[in-house]
Amino acid sequence: MTDFGTKKGGYTQMKGFRQKAEYALNRVRFLTKQRGVINTCKFIYSRYLYFFKYRINLAGVMTPQELNIQNKGACNYEPIAHYTFNRMLKNINFCWHESTFVDFGCGKGAAILLATRYNFKRYIGVELSPLLVDDCRKNIQKFIGNRVLDYKIVHCNAADYLIEDDVNVFYFFNPFAPSVLKSVLDNIELSLIKRHRKIIILYCNGVDLSLILDRGYKIVYSEDVDPITRYSCGNYALGN
Repeated sequence: MTDFGTKKGGYTQMKGFRQKAEYALNRVRFLTKQRGVINTCKFIYSRYLYFFKYRINLAGVMTPQELNIQNKGACNYEPIAHYTFNRMLKNINFCWHESTFVDFGCGKGAAILLATRYNFKRYIGVELSPLLVDDCRKNIQKFIGNRVLDYKIVHCNAADYLIEDDVNVFYFFNPFAPSVLKSVLDNIELSLIKRHRKIIILYCNGVDLSLILDRGYKIVYSEDVDPITRYSCGNYALGN
């Protein structure tokens, strides 16, 4: 009976492995058909392997329900591809090293980790999910090791976050519904009234780009189709 049970368990385990392997193979076929071989390799590397040496796992898409977020304005969690992020910042003429970077809907911290390459003065993450806030803080500590980094992760609704006077780079990866984005834009404008300064809005997968354009911001960088991620909307940088 024991041997039979072991074989049955092994068969079930093998069946589960085969199903996962078949899913992975079908996924690669789909990505290759959609993106081509080179961009598929870049997507897989960026999504699953780029931060592997730091023992950081940012992969996967998580719904608000999976994150126990009841807020109707929340969108899925998904990490930004490092190719997308770097391509955008390299093509914008701005003094990153004199700037403060804030990521609205920072998730597990992918954009903040990537932003450290550009030596911002300070980094801020704003996140509604307590699970992601905890993961983000752990990932940043793993990434920086013994280095000193001026950063903070704020657990709150983005609409309630009071923008500090030195923040001038605002990053969004389609993190929430239009109603929340409007509130954040209102808060940015209030901050600019208190202290006028030149700012940059980085907007990836810009589903609600028109809301930002309606405020008078001008596009300084645009990419209508991301060749690697192939999101439904493009990537944009806007300035005042």
